[in-house]
Parts: sequence; structure tokens; C-alpha cells
Amino acid sequence: MSVSDLSPSAPAVRALLWRDLLGSLRENSPVLLVVVLYWAATDGLSAFLGRSHRTLDQAGASYASYVPIIVASLAVAFCIWVVHLSLVRNISIQTREAWRRLFTEFLSRDRILLSLPVLALWPVLALAFSVFKELIPAIQPFYLDQSLHALDRAIHLGHDPWTLLQPLFGHPAVTYVIDRLYALWFFVMYFALLLQITSTKDRRLRVRFLLSSMLAWTLLGSLGALLLSSAGPCYFGVVVGSPDPYAPLMSYLRDTVQNTHLSIFGHELSSQLIAIRVQDMLWDGYRQGGGGLGHGISAAPSMHVASTWLVARMLQAHGRRVLAICGWSFFAVILLGSIHLGWHYAADGYISVAGAWIIWRAVGWWLDRPAVRRFLWSERAGDAAPQVS
Repeated sequence: MSVSDLSPSAPAVRALLWRDLLGSLRENSPVLLVVVLYWAATDGLSAFLGRSHRTLDQAGASYASYVPIIVASLAVAFCIWVVHLSLVRNISIQTREAWRRLFTEFLSRDRILLSLPVLALWPVLALAFSVFKELIPAIQPFYLDQSLHALDRAIHLGHDPWTLLQPLFGHPAVTYVIDRLYALWFFVMYFALLLQITSTKDRRLRVRFLLSSMLAWTLLGSLGALLLSSAGPCYFGVVVGSPDPYAPLMSYLRDTVQNTHLSIFGHELSSQLIAIRVQDMLWDGYRQGGGGLGHGISAAPSMHVASTWLVARMLQAHGRRVLAICGWSFFAVILLGSIHLGWHYAADGYISVAGAWIIWRAVGWWLDRPAVRRFLWSERAGDAAPQVS
């Protein structure tokens, strides 16, 4: 018997790839459906309002910036995998076994085919979100800032939440660190998403996290932001007018922190806050009616808080204490930082957590329906669907 007799034929390989691709599309179908429906609804709403911006107007620029982020995230993931392989599994990267595992585990066909559909469509969700966010003031002008401020004071026994945090956080060096950690949210989110998009270990948790994230961005970040149209504490004075209860906070951030010379280990650091720079950019874009990825203003609910809560909950579901501690610690920084940096009312965060919890539980319940499990994982005999509370 020749070697060629043992090798699968080209038609058999194509049939296998086609079967795996269809399986990937079926497993990813809830996530892909949400993106496509959201994309269609956003562009339809934009056309109805007579706006010129559409989701794919800046697709080229979006994908051009998206691909390097994905490549960098994959490089970090590969380094972590190599360290795990060496320290935990005692397999040196210099051995033939390590390279075999590279293509059977890290870059396996199953992982690549499972990931590609979601990776291809994720920037479309981000673009549609930006378009929808810019439409909010045209549909429902900012109206809830005063009410959210009053709710904050009612919840916190007559105090503005930022004043309660000021004794602890109101030091330039502390504010500087919080500002940088808050800006790190973007990279943490992308890395967490990439890890779950490419995950083949717990397929139910993968779909639960991705679908929950998609629904959070669409339901909380778009529909919720429309119903709760608000600008946030940093814009309170220009949206509501005087007296501005957040003027002392913004004065501290703009004047005290940004005029302080910070030095760490003898190195001078720029005390310019990323939050202030972005807040000014967003307000200029809002006044000029400019569009683009990342533009648009909305305070409630806070997607920083909601998305970070989902990441922390996902890490907890993995059952590793260190991951859970890291996730919930970063969530606490984002929640408190959103208040201290003037981005959000405390109520924004509380609403976001409640909404994210409801979505997480609802998606988990839906994935446990027998018909859903059979459709998504019919060829896996249920091995990808452990119960996650």
C-alpha cells in the first residue's frame, strides 16, 4: 500500500473543510445574526433621519487599524501560550513536540475556522455602534443629566459620589494612574474578546460571552443610551447649565492634575490626562457634527462598566481564582474611575451592572434550551456545554 493510499484525497479534504466551516457558521450564528440585524437597523435609522453616515463608510480605515490590534493580541497570546507550554507542561519551544502542538493546538484548523466569521464581522459592530451613537442627540437630545445627578445624591445620602472618592483618589499621582488604567480598558476588552473568539475549550462559555457582549453593545449601548440620553458629569455645565456641581471636579482634573509635575524614579512624566483630551475631542466632534469611529456622546448606561463586568464574569466562570481576582479588580477600577474622571454618574454604572447581569443570565438560560444546544453543537454530543451559573 502506497503513502498516497493513506492520504486523504483532495475532494475528501474539501468536504471536511466545508463541513467544519458550516459547523463554525452554525455555532457562531447567534452572534453573527445580532451583528447583521444591528448593522441593518442602524443604517436604516440613519437613512430615515436623512443622515449621510453609514456603517461601512469608514470600513477601510477601521479594518486597517483593527488588523494590527488583532496581530498584536495574537502575539501576546502566543507568548503566554509558550510560557504555559514551558513552565506548566514542561515542553520546550525548541522541541519538535512544541511545534507539533503549535499547529494542533494554538493554530489548529478547528480554532481558525471557528474564529474567522466573528473576527471578520466584529469591526462592523464597532462601526455601527459609532453611527448609532451619533444619532442619539438627533432622536432624543440630552435630557436626563439632572435626573441622574439627583438619583446619585439620593442613593448616596445627599452626597455627590465623586466627593466621596476625592479623599482617596484626589491626588495627582493617583488620578494619573487611574487615568492610564481607564485608558487600558480598550486593550483589555480587545484581548478578552480575542481570547474568547478563538477559544475551543469551553464552547458554551465562548458563545455566552460573545453573545452577551454583542447584546450589551446593542441593547445597553444603543437602545439604552437612546432611552437614557445623557451627556455625563464632564459636560454637565454645557448641557444643563449653572450651577454645575461637577465644576470643582473638572477644575481639579484640568487645572490641578494637569499643572502638576509628576516624577517616578527620577523620570518626569507628562501629567496630561487622556480622559480630558478625549472628552474635549468628543465635545468638539459633537458641536461640529463630525462622525467617525469612537465619536458620539452618551453617559447612561456606561459601556465601559458593562463590558468590563462581562469580562470579569467570564473570567470567574473559568474557575481560576487568580483570573477572577484580576477581572473583578479591573472592574472596580473602571467603575470608580468612570466617576472620578468625570465620565459617568455612579447611577450609570449601577444601571450598567444590572443590565449586564440580566443579559448574562438570559443568554445562559437560552443556551441551555435543548433545541438550542442541538442546533449549535449537534456534532459535539453536548461536550461543549457545561453548566455555568
